Amino acid sequence: MKFRALAFPRRWLRALLIAGVTSVAVRAPAQMPPGPGDPFTIEGLQLEMRPIPAGTFLMGSPAEEPGYVASKEGPQTRVTLTRPFWMGRTEITHGQWKNVMGTDLLEQARRSLADDTLIQIGSKQMTLRDYWKRKADDDPTLLLNNTADDLPMHLVDWNEAMEFCRRLTAREHTAGRLRAGFAYTLPTEAQWEYACRAGSRDATYAGPIQILGRHNAPVLDAIAWYGGNSNVGYEGKGTDLTKLKDKQYPGTFAGQRTVGTKQPNAWGLHDMLGSVWEWCLDIVGTYPGGEVTDLRGADSDPRRAERGGSWRSFAAENRAAFRFFDPKGIRDDNLGFRIVLVAK
Repeated sequence: MKFRALAFPRRWLRALLIAGVTSVAVRAPAQMPPGPGDPFTIEGLQLEMRPIPAGTFLMGSPAEEPGYVASKEGPQTRVTLTRPFWMGRTEITHGQWKNVMGTDLLEQARRSLADDTLIQIGSKQMTLRDYWKRKADDDPTLLLNNTADDLPMHLVDWNEAMEFCRRLTAREHTAGRLRAGFAYTLPTEAQWEYACRAGSRDATYAGPIQILGRHNAPVLDAIAWYGGNSNVGYEGKGTDLTKLKDKQYPGTFAGQRTVGTKQPNAWGLHDMLGSVWEWCLDIVGTYPGGEVTDLRGADSDPRRAERGGSWRSFAAENRAAFRFFDPKGIRDDNLGFRIVLVAK
């Protein structure tokens, strides 16, 4: 009969030593990541990290694609990513945020209303509460629809998303669960679009997009919560979307939805389109065209890219190539993030 090595808490080991037991085998924690091509789950977060292979893809979209924005999506550029990486199967949830950061959505709402920092939004500098047309002494719950743990985390600015990555990296290294030379971070724009497409050249990973109305693109229905369907089956406190035009489905109130409830792409990633916008590590600016290796934008830009659209976005914004840019200090109810694990 074979016996497996057991992992005992330290207090148990001390008791065993006092009793004269000296031959207990202690199992070391498994170090992540495993070999390229293998998924793994981050202990304590229950977040599956999906393997993304190295490869080449066309970044951006062709001019004939519905919703095409020439200034942001062209010229199409052939990008080669030389290193594989791992990406979260879903966006970081409220529960996972609490586990790592020790704060919650209510605290983020309080901080946002109290924050006097001026942010360049469009042509004006304003505080977040001015942006939301709120006051410092407003009830922070007015900014929240729901606070369930399985919702995508939102009301998070770029710096806070990066701090989450730093803390998670430090925690996993300290616990001996993360191999030296690896770190959790935000995806670059190139990594994000490559992972979203998962081998597809179409506007979405479910196929080409046909936009029947501002908030009506049937191909999105199976894969994304967006402005055209996020009210379907929604219950509880929500945001009134009656003013959204040409919705795929009639209805009024909507809000953030449980992650992972729509169909994934070919690489097992859920909610790459819809749900919440996702912060990227960089902002590329105008695409260079031609062929580029490991494309990454300059760190000098005070803005960062957001990708994927959200639960209250136009249909055209929920495409693999669509890009939005914001100052790093912005927070919103439809803006969150997803993490990757990379070799530094």
